Amino acid sequence: MALTSSSTLTDALAQYNDNLSWDGDRTKAQNALEAVRWLLANRAQSQSMGALNLNYADLREEKRKLETFVSTAKSGAQRSSFVRGRALL
Repeated sequence: MALTSSSTLTDALAQYNDNLSWDGDRTKAQNALEAVRWLLANRAQSQSMGALNLNYADLREEKRKLETFVSTAKSGAQRSSFVRGRALL
């Protein structure tokens, strides 16, 4: 989903929530990053929807993580969760 200037807070939160499991998935990371950027760009001094409160400091950290992952994934670098080392003779 592409967020636009006519997107709402609900749209951005839905896109973010739909892509919470972005780790290891470049497409989901890009969608989550777009939602975080939208939320940061369109934030008020404070926002709440019922019991939901947004912490923009946490979003900035999430944005940094997403940008790092997306740029790494774009360059073709692969992450390994485990690598077995062996001495070369």
